[in-house]
Amino acid sequence: MIGLTCRSGESCRIDPTAIQRVESTPDTVVFLVDGTHVSVAETVEQVALRVRDARAGDIVSCYELDRGVTADPRALHDMLSEIAETRGCPATALGR
Repeated sequence: MIGLTCRSGESCRIDPTAIQRVESTPDTVVFLVDGTHVSVAETVEQVALRVRDARAGDIVSCYELDRGVTADPRALHDMLSEIAETRGCPATALGR
């Protein structure tokens, strides 16, 4: 779940897999796959970064479950690089 701030000032949590798209017209609106939408205070870029961080956390958790917490972090970085390359993401997205 990612934490966002509704325009009303209330905090909300959204499952990043339920997000269909995010638009800025001029307010940032998060559209969900079930057809609902939420107007949030964050920018499109901030929402995207939170989704990215949530998904990266999921990958790290799976890696640790599979290989153990003391596994070599370079192997995780190599795995993430391979995933990024297969999806056509630039290497700079991984901090290179």
